[in-house]
Amino acid sequence: MKQTEHEGIVVQSLNNITTVRIVNQSACASCDAKGACTASDMQEKMIEVVSDKSYKPGQHVIVTGNKELGLKAAWWAYALPAILVIATLIISFYVTRQENLSGVFSLLVLIPYFVIIRLLNKYISGTFSFQIKSINE
Repeated sequence: MKQTEHEGIVVQSLNNITTVRIVNQSACASCDAKGACTASDMQEKMIEVVSDKSYKPGQHVIVTGNKELGLKAAWWAYALPAILVIATLIISFYVTRQENLSGVFSLLVLIPYFVIIRLLNKYISGTFSFQIKSINE
C-alpha cells in the first residue's frame, strides 16, 4: 500500500490520543513567488492519532496514512452526495414535472445525508486511521 506522510508538531497527547498540527501545502505554497500570487494554498490541519506511545507537546513527528483513505473520504464527502442530488433531481422532476420543486428536493436530500454521516461519525472516523512516529525513529 502506498503511504502519504506529513511532518507535524504535537499539540497535545491525552489518553492514547495525540493531536498533531500539520501544514498542508499545495505545490504553489512552496514557490518563491507565492507572495505576489493569489493561487498559493497553505492550510493548517489538526489530526487526531490513536497511539500507544506518549508524545510531548512541541515534538516533531511524522503522520502517515494510506493514500486510499483520500479516495474513500472523497467518496463520502463529494461523490455520493453529488449522486444523491442528481438522482433526486431526476426522480423528483419525473414525478412532479416542476423544475423549482425538483431543485429544492434535490438540495434538501443533503440534510438527512449529512445528519446520518454525523451520527455515524464514530464508526466512520474509526475507518480512517493514521500512524505516528517520531522524526528521529
